[in-house]
Amino acid sequence: MRLKDEESWLVTKSLSMNKEYRETAIEELNNFISSLNNESLKNSIVVVEGKKDIDALNYLGFKGNLKAYHNFKGTTDFVDYCSANYKKLILLLDADQKGKAITKKILSQTNGKFIDLYYKKKLLKITKGRVKKIEEMKSFYITISEKIK
Repeated sequence: MRLKDEESWLVTKSLSMNKEYRETAIEELNNFISSLNNESLKNSIVVVEGKKDIDALNYLGFKGNLKAYHNFKGTTDFVDYCSANYKKLILLLDADQKGKAITKKILSQTNGKFIDLYYKKKLLKITKGRVKKIEEMKSFYITISEKIK
């Protein structure tokens, strides 16, 4: 599916949600971002795949430690940097084949130590699986917010 088709599908799915779910999802997404900001205060870092993912989290109010995996020279460089500078690594990689492969590499190199996948699972739960790519969070949030007014 091309990006435009994916965005159209996401908007259509978001419109089909009832008002109560949309209100709850907005509240849970706000709490989700607040929790991520609090984690940053505890010397954690949130890792996404690229710039669009960073833009989406910033749009939703994330102000904490945030890095794009693709800005590093490879998994070893990435793991070395994170383990030297942070207590916990929160992976918010896409729930697609590429994101799963990167997650697997990182888990393998760290033996799962200091890696947090809770937020990735939490996002899928909040959005009922509608947001598979972090960059989609922005359009999902905008769509469900507009339909409440």
